[in-house]
Amino acid sequence: MAKLSALLLLVAITACGPSNRSRPGGDDSHGDGGNNGNTVDAPACATSIVKADKIPLDLYVMLDQSSSMSDSVSGGGTKWSTVTSALGTFLQQPGLDGVSVGIQYFGVPHGGATCSSLSCQVDSDCGATACGPCVANVCVGFFGTSGDSCTASDYATAAVEIAPLPGAASPLVSSMGMHSPTTGTPTSAALQGAVDHAKAWKQAHPSDAVVAVLATDGDPSECDTSLPNIDAIAAAALAGTPSIMTFVIGVGPSLTSLNGIAAAGGTMQAFLVDTGGNVNQQFLDAMNAIRHAALGCVYQIPLPTDGAPDYNAVNVVYQPMGGNAQTFPRVMDMASCPANGNGWYYDNPANPTQIILCPASCTLVEADMTGEIDVTLGCATVIL
Repeated sequence: MAKLSALLLLVAITACGPSNRSRPGGDDSHGDGGNNGNTVDAPACATSIVKADKIPLDLYVMLDQSSSMSDSVSGGGTKWSTVTSALGTFLQQPGLDGVSVGIQYFGVPHGGATCSSLSCQVDSDCGATACGPCVANVCVGFFGTSGDSCTASDYATAAVEIAPLPGAASPLVSSMGMHSPTTGTPTSAALQGAVDHAKAWKQAHPSDAVVAVLATDGDPSECDTSLPNIDAIAAAALAGTPSIMTFVIGVGPSLTSLNGIAAAGGTMQAFLVDTGGNVNQQFLDAMNAIRHAALGCVYQIPLPTDGAPDYNAVNVVYQPMGGNAQTFPRVMDMASCPANGNGWYYDNPANPTQIILCPASCTLVEADMTGEIDVTLGCATVIL
């Protein structure tokens, strides 16, 4: 990923003179989008540069502690020991300023669900979706087939609350050390709890990028085991307000069904870890890939030190290492992004707080490990 000065934005505070802001036959508040040879040279306008903040990234990890996580893996150890070791390495690696992490495990014991009845004649007698279905006159979901909770709220409560790294690393590692793989796999309740917690956290931290990370070694074994229903949980979280993406890491063979959860959650496909290979490294690589993908190409708009911001005088400039700078034009929204060309847009044109690169531009920038992005204020915005 482009280092972006580790995703730093460089912001020119001082406005350009009138000759730099105008364009032939056009309004002085806009550039020409580079379509007629008169593209605004945004970097030339910079006379004062400051460093802006990163977009904070918050990860809520839902970690499978089912008994099958005790299975051995290539190279020694178990799925549980290698995965928790990899998570520990991820949490303690340098360069994670601006990243916060929280964790919960699944399954967990029943934590006081408000199911209306343990006995039933039909599913509706159970009183809540998490408590059904009714099987042989018993609300099977009340406790789950292995005694694990099927109540989403039990998983929406963090074992270790989301908190900034590196300070959060120690309690997270300690928490993993106090757990062991002994439960079933109540994926539906765990996923619902994960996205519920992420949504509540996003509402309380609206300027952060917040995502759920589901790490599991198998298909669901209790509660609602319907894969379409589980996919629907991720889809509803993505379509909700605020929107929550779900990333999935699968540990073991034959886990392609997890791709459905990832696709429904807006993250294309699951990261699948081959237990016949280096599980520790694969899981670490997956977490780092999620960190980059979750943050995406989204940047805060630093404000000028004096005066009101002029959102028609913002430019995004991509500087590839050893190449010529490119000023990306602004488009109105994601739907207006060119299929193969560059561009960016505001998260909210009426009240912008973030700059978001179009998909093609984001792909270009993230593939460049040495380039950087500058955002300049004070120069007429180049518009596509």
